[in-house]
Amino acid sequence: MDISHFKTNMLTQTAIAALKNAYDQCSDKAAKESIIAAFKAIIQLHHDLGRDYNSDRKSETDSDYDPSEYCAAV
Repeated sequence: MDISHFKTNMLTQTAIAALKNAYDQCSDKAAKESIIAAFKAIIQLHHDLGRDYNSDRKSETDSDYDPSEYCAAV
């Protein structure tokens, strides 16, 4: 497993755990909807990064991967 793929997985799991905790602690319906939207965005971003990682050719995402950009997207 490539180190940047490993970092992506860790960042995804950390973000999901934080959002789950926020959702569980939240009582505001609008905030919960925002948390769900963020969760969906994280899953989509993770899927997109994984698709680039698994492609046969080296993509821009693979060569220019920056964990801080991933965190900002989250």
